[in-house]
Amino acid sequence: MTLSSRAENYINTLDRNPEWMGSASAIQKYLSRYRLENSDRLFQIQQDYSGYTFSPDKDSDYAIQLYFLSDAITAKNQKIYYTTIDGKAAFSMDNSKTEPYYLIAENGAVWYWDDAVNQYFCLYESIEVLIEIYALERDYQYHSSFPAKDLVSKDVKSIMDYLNQHYTFVPECSDRYQYYWQTDYDLIRILYNDYEKEYSLVINSVSPYNFQLILDGLKRDNLYL
Repeated sequence: MTLSSRAENYINTLDRNPEWMGSASAIQKYLSRYRLENSDRLFQIQQDYSGYTFSPDKDSDYAIQLYFLSDAITAKNQKIYYTTIDGKAAFSMDNSKTEPYYLIAENGAVWYWDDAVNQYFCLYESIEVLIEIYALERDYQYHSSFPAKDLVSKDVKSIMDYLNQHYTFVPECSDRYQYYWQTDYDLIRILYNDYEKEYSLVINSVSPYNFQLILDGLKRDNLYL
């Protein structure tokens, strides 16, 4: 999958740990032992992104490492942690030997282990969406974050239609778990919680005034109470 120029620029600001890159032929041979439906996707992810630590800003608590395969692992044919989720093989993103918090699936989806419910949930349909989101959020890192607003599921389509009419939709940052819109002053998200089956509205703005303008616009159209 092709990254936007913004995401490519973001990648270029990151340091890459060469230990987790590996030689192409050794990686391909190693992945073949897992009998994946299509190992090409994981191979591409390994080649393009393994060795990076992704975060929306340098001081973020939400850094995600992709330390997938290395020459040390392939040379010794070491086992790495993997399981099956939603019918797909999924591997530890940071080479954890115990049950990891983040997994990369063979189709490129990123999953997260929730201790509260002892279950994995999909965070991003592809690792490229994760990268695009972190690249976008870095542009808004100094904006104020305002409390999330719960949405009634039956109203979400109407709210999304309104946002599409009034703000710029960001397709590369959007999938079934999150939808992004932006202005020069605001970053607007609708997030879907797969466990609770609930949606929420999250806004970052330059000021409380701008934040309230967005809510007032929704209220004028009877879309948010």
